[in-house]
Amino acid sequence: MREQKLAMIRECRYFAKGDIVVFAACILLVVIFTLLAFGAREEAGSSFEVISYGETIATLPLDEDAEYLYTVQNGKGSIVRVMVGEYYENFENGNLIRVEGGKVCVAEADCPDRTCVLMGQADSGELICMPHGLTIKITGGGLGSDV
Repeated sequence: MREQKLAMIRECRYFAKGDIVVFAACILLVVIFTLLAFGAREEAGSSFEVISYGETIATLPLDEDAEYLYTVQNGKGSIVRVMVGEYYENFENGNLIRVEGGKVCVAEADCPDRTCVLMGQADSGELICMPHGLTIKITGGGLGSDV
């Protein structure tokens, strides 16, 4: 077998037919697993959990349009329901969470980077605001998050 390989290398044939079949099978498996991993769509959730610094402080429905004000004081988060459309410009150290059309988003935040606001609306997965220790975890769908 070794002599055959050396002879093939001398003839500038670096791969045998069996080698090409094995490489093709590996590439095909990588493509299939990539399509499965990125093509699987999570089902829309029916509710969401508001998690403050790792502790669930509320479980709320996604089927009811509402706004909630999440604030942090003394290292603890709290959440209250507010009137839809009412503008809160004076809240400090918090986020305005909006539920609309079965999706949830962080509509406003006073954190420096506002990445949580840029995440947009979601009906599956998680939304995170690191400066305020806020995680919004959407639950009740088919494929949940890995957390």
